[in-house]
Amino acid sequence: MANDYSSSDELHDSQSPGAERSHADGADRTGAGATSDGSEAIRKWQERREAEIAERDEADAAAKQRLQDEAVKHIDDFYEVYSKKKQQQVEQARREAEEFLQQRDAFFEQDNTVWDRVLQLINTEDADVLGDRDRSKFKDILLRLKGQEQVPGAARG
Repeated sequence: MANDYSSSDELHDSQSPGAERSHADGADRTGAGATSDGSEAIRKWQERREAEIAERDEADAAAKQRLQDEAVKHIDDFYEVYSKKKQQQVEQARREAEEFLQQRDAFFEQDNTVWDRVLQLINTEDADVLGDRDRSKFKDILLRLKGQEQVPGAARG
């Protein structure tokens, strides 16, 4: 096992290219012993890299702000449309309720008998036989009661 450790340490030392150069040149890797052309190129590259990163960050920030502005606009539009639809539905329900009440009141204010009003409420054109029930006799009775005031329950409304 001791051999495995020593061989891996040697392998690691031999794989790091800066280790031998810095010791061989007598200079460290901070750039004190490097040529000015190499450090100038690295410095320019770092400046370009930082400028590119800054540009991307600005573009990302601008895109994020645009996206947030669009989201706020869409939410505002949604609630505006929702409010309009809700108001229209409330108004329509109010109109329908008023219309229903007027029709109901007009129905009960008619000067005819109860049996006349019953005939207005049922569909006389509907099928006479529904399932095994024959409804034709009941319709005939209601039709005979129509317009007669001297029959039971024919009070004028």
